[in-house]
Amino acid sequence: MTSPSTARVAGGPARDRLPVGTLLLLAAVVFAAVTTEVLPVGLLPQIAADLGVGEARVGWWVSAYAVVVALGALPVTALVARWPQRRVLLVLALVYAASNVLLVAGGSFWVGLAARVLAGLAHAAVFSVVVALAVGLSPPRRRGRAVALVSSGVGVALALGVPLGTAVGTAWGWRWGFVLTAVVLVVLAAATAVLLPRDAAPATADGGRSSVLGELRRPSLLVVAVVAVVLITGHQTVYTYVSPLLRDAGVGPADVALVLLGYGGASLLGLAVAGAVVDRAPLLALRTTVAALAVVLVLLAVATGSAPVTVVLVVAWGGVFGALPVLLQDAALDATDVPPAAPAVVNASFNVGITVGALAGGSLLAAGPPVLSVVGGGLVVAALALTTLVRRR
Repeated sequence: MTSPSTARVAGGPARDRLPVGTLLLLAAVVFAAVTTEVLPVGLLPQIAADLGVGEARVGWWVSAYAVVVALGALPVTALVARWPQRRVLLVLALVYAASNVLLVAGGSFWVGLAARVLAGLAHAAVFSVVVALAVGLSPPRRRGRAVALVSSGVGVALALGVPLGTAVGTAWGWRWGFVLTAVVLVVLAAATAVLLPRDAAPATADGGRSSVLGELRRPSLLVVAVVAVVLITGHQTVYTYVSPLLRDAGVGPADVALVLLGYGGASLLGLAVAGAVVDRAPLLALRTTVAALAVVLVLLAVATGSAPVTVVLVVAWGGVFGALPVLLQDAALDATDVPPAAPAVVNASFNVGITVGALAGGSLLAAGPPVLSVVGGGLVVAALALTTLVRRR
């Protein structure tokens, strides 16, 4: 589904072929953004030990980031929709890099928290920009594949970025993981300046604010938002504390990065499957994937104390979850006539879920990982029931 405004984002009418090179650049920006977002999860024990705070308190970094995105996704998207998208993407990459530098240089929990807030402001807009560009660049019948290609940055971040950052942080100190990510972001900012058109138009024809915020009145889009909030709350209740979960099952600290590598690799497979089916059977794919996630989380509670089974389930978890962002994004795009509104709503919904899930997981952590898995799985079952309200048009 494209509009004249999204055609202008692309710098011209939608063409028959996907602009793979530009979409890969957008995917690389997503990769760096998600690596910055998730890296504290992989390095949570090291950060807590170095700063002298509890692991649940370091979870505040995850929650603060998510709160900023949840509150800022729609208003920030409405604001930046009026500006040339090349400039917006370049600035966002540099803000991400600056947040990582501040995190490394700060040396305290509170400075780190401020750095995460800064990164959250960048994250509030980045998915709206890249998804709107991807949709505008692509023919309608390949919209799902274009979003899947851009979203591959999420899978690569989970498969490579976070495990590599975790391994570097474990071996050399947690700050080096963020240094490496900052360097990548500066390189991507330079690539954006060189490769994206200088005259890339605003994302919406009327300047963005009224059209993006006005979509909040659309019931079909709100249904997708509610599904995403409940689903991600269940996922994040467990995933925020996946390192303690793995250690509790008997996985050594040095092997956590390898398990996260398997999780990320499987997420790429899930993404590829989603990209192949999303344009043909989107609702069936969404409901099947949500059901599979519920099964995996419940089985994690049963697998307590078995390292091999827990590792297999975490990897399977990655494969299932890797498909969900594309499927939810497509459902949101189908529910609106303003493409930038869809990623903004999904982004906000994801981060409401991340915030609530991280807080819920932190409060339940003392009860043990099996309790986290049961609660998370129950919430995903509730999200599955809510998917019956999602309709295509």
